[in-house]
Amino acid sequence: MPVLKSTLSRRRLIQTGAALASLPLLSRYACAAGPSTVSVKNFYQSNWPEAFKQAFAAADVVEVPAGLTCDGFNSAVFIPANKKLLVSGEIKGNGKGRFVLQDGCHVTGQNGGHLHNIILDVRGSGNKITGLEMTGFGPVMQIYIGGRNPGKMSDLTIDNLHVHHANYAILRQGFHNQMTGVRITNCRFNDLQGDAVEWNVAINDSDILISDHVIDNINCTNGKINWGIGIGLAGSTYDNNYPESQTVKRFVVANITGSNCRQLVHVENGKHFVIRNVKARNISPLFSRKAGIDNATVAIYGCDDFVIDNIDMVNSAGMLIGYGTVRGKYLSIPQNFKLNDVRLDNRQAKLPLRGIQISSGNDTSFVAITNLNIQQAGIELHNKPQHLFLRDINVVRDRADGPALKLHFDLRKDVRGHFSAREDTLLSMANVHAVDTHGTASVDIDRIDQVHVNTKQLNFALPRHGA
Repeated sequence: MPVLKSTLSRRRLIQTGAALASLPLLSRYACAAGPSTVSVKNFYQSNWPEAFKQAFAAADVVEVPAGLTCDGFNSAVFIPANKKLLVSGEIKGNGKGRFVLQDGCHVTGQNGGHLHNIILDVRGSGNKITGLEMTGFGPVMQIYIGGRNPGKMSDLTIDNLHVHHANYAILRQGFHNQMTGVRITNCRFNDLQGDAVEWNVAINDSDILISDHVIDNINCTNGKINWGIGIGLAGSTYDNNYPESQTVKRFVVANITGSNCRQLVHVENGKHFVIRNVKARNISPLFSRKAGIDNATVAIYGCDDFVIDNIDMVNSAGMLIGYGTVRGKYLSIPQNFKLNDVRLDNRQAKLPLRGIQISSGNDTSFVAITNLNIQQAGIELHNKPQHLFLRDINVVRDRADGPALKLHFDLRKDVRGHFSAREDTLLSMANVHAVDTHGTASVDIDRIDQVHVNTKQLNFALPRHGA
C-alpha cells in the first residue's frame, strides 16, 4: 500500500496530540488571568463608586481615560492591595468620596489627570501618589495619612502633585500609628486655606523627606485657628527633657520656594531635624489674619538638636525660634542647634516685620549662629544656653525701629530665667557688626555674666563683665 505524504509519523502524532491536549488548560488559564488594565467606563451603570469596585475586582490596573469625568463620587472605595488607579480624565465628588489605599497601591495621574473634592486615604505601606492635579474645598484635606488603627506603615511616595484651591493639601495625624520612609517631593501648592503639608502629632514617625516644593498664597480667610502654614510638623506635649517618645523627629525639609503666606516652615517639639535651602518672598501678617499663629518664615517652638541652613528671605518676616508654651506656661526652650547662612533683606518691605528672634537655654546646651546678613531688621537673642557662638554676622537696621542687635541675657526677675544655663557658660563672638543705617553701632546688651567670654572684631563694646 503506498504511503501518503500527509501521513503523520509516530513522533509527530504524539507531539500533536500533546499540544491539542493542552489547549483547554491554556484557555482556562487565559480566562482566569483576565485583562491587566481595564477602563472604569466599561463597568459604569449608574454609580461610579460601584463601577470602581467592580473594575478593581476585574483587573490590577483601573484607568480613567482622558475625556472621561466620573461625577458624583461620594462614598469610599477600598483599592485592593497592590493594585493601581491610573487617572487621565477626572473624578469629581462633593468631599465625602475617597479612595482608601491599602498595601502597595499606586494612584497615578497623567495627561492632566484630576481629582476634585476627592480624598486619598493612605492606610498601607508601599503606596505611591504621583502626577495628579487635586482641587476642591469640600474635604478638609486632599490626602489623609493616618487613621485610628495601630500599626506600622512604610515607604510612602508622594511626588509631582499640583494641589490648589483647596483646604489642606496633605494631612498626617500620627498619634495612633507609625510611618517611616516618607518622600514628599516636587509638588506645587497654591491658593490653599489650610497647610500645604501638615505632619501632626507624629511622635512615632521617622525618616521623612519633604523637599523641592513651590508654595504660594496660603491664606486662611475663614477664621480657622492654626490654618495657613506652608509646611508644619509637630510632636506631642512639650517637655524640656525632650524625650524621643514625644517629639517629631528625624526629618528633612529642603529646597522650598515660598511666597505670600503667614508662615512658611513650622516645627513644634521637634528633634534631630534639618531645614535647608529655603527661598521666601512676602511672608507677611497680611495673610491668615485670624489663624492665631506668629508671622515668620521659619517658626521653631521648643525643639532640640537641629540645623537651619541657607535661608534666603526678601521682604519677609524672618525667624522665630522660641519657647514651647501651652496656655501661657513655658514648658521648654530650644537647645543644641545651629543657624547658618541666613540672608534677610527687608529694605523694600512695606510693613515693619520680625527679624531674627531667638530664645535658647539649658545646661549642657550649645547654640551656633554663623554667616548672617540682615538688612533693615534686627537680631534678638533671649536667655542663655551654656555655650553660645556668634560668628560672621552683619546686621543693619534703622535706629527708629530699634537696635540692630539685642542680647537679653539677664532674666533674674523673669519666670523664664529658670531655663538659663549657670555653670561653665561661654559667650564667643567674632566678626560681628551691628549698625544703624548711618553706620553707627546699634546694640542693646543688658548683662554679660558668662564664665568665659571671648570676642574678636566687634564694632561695639560689651558691658563690663558681671555688670
